[in-house]
Amino acid sequence: MKIYYERSGGFMGRTVMTVVDTNELPPKEALTLLESIEESDFFQLSATIDQGLESVDTIPDELCYRVTVEVAGVQHSVETSDSSTPPELQRLISELDRLARQAR
Repeated sequence: MKIYYERSGGFMGRTVMTVVDTNELPPKEALTLLESIEESDFFQLSATIDQGLESVDTIPDELCYRVTVEVAGVQHSVETSDSSTPPELQRLISELDRLARQAR
């Protein structure tokens, strides 16, 4: 499984991006991501939750996220922001943010 993660906005306006291949992660980290995707029911989430990436224009310094998960040729993307991220998606975003920071 591949996960494409992008975080933008915030005070610095810096974009952080990473691609995570669960086959290249330690088993425990891969399992954590898989569980987070399952718990969030990721493939059933709307493609845009609230205003998604466009909310940067209306809420200054808000972080916005785009997560795309690809499994067996099937892709689903979700865009959300700090103020509109549902609780079930927060764990996945936190894990991806941590991995993106490690990749720098």
